[in-house]
Amino acid sequence: MSSRLHARHARLWTFGLGLTVTGLDQAIKLIVDAVLPRGGATVGPLFTLRRVSNPGINFGWLSDHPAPILAATVAIALGFIVYVAARPPQRWWLVTAFALLLGGAVGNVIDRLRLGAVFDYLNITPFIGFLNLADLAIGAGLILLVIDSLRERRPSAPRPSADEDGVTPPG
Repeated sequence: MSSRLHARHARLWTFGLGLTVTGLDQAIKLIVDAVLPRGGATVGPLFTLRRVSNPGINFGWLSDHPAPILAATVAIALGFIVYVAARPPQRWWLVTAFALLLGGAVGNVIDRLRLGAVFDYLNITPFIGFLNLADLAIGAGLILLVIDSLRERRPSAPRPSADEDGVTPPG
């Protein structure tokens, strides 16, 4: 069985998984908003849950500029969509990476359009700042792309060159 996917299947899987990530992100946000106590909650020593409206980017940076952030987020999401449509990933590893990036980006765009800010709810100790499933998906997708990039750059053994008659020696 080949590890490469046909372009049509790669697009379907990438967009399908991305849509699933977006749906899960939005569903979890609705559930958290509906059931989280007013003051938030702590779950064990590692997790703090609280409703946080973030008009900026990570850690609330650039919160005073929500319109340019929305425009940039939409442009990035559209860029990924166009890229995947034109050059679909051919390996499951990359399908997963792009699906996570697309799903996370679209989930946060929906928040910005619907609420004017991203709905964050989770802090993982010892990190500072709140995030959501879309943010986790984007981070995981980026990690997968970096790993793939590093795997692609591994030096390989030099290939034997053809002799003057154009015949490549075996081996």
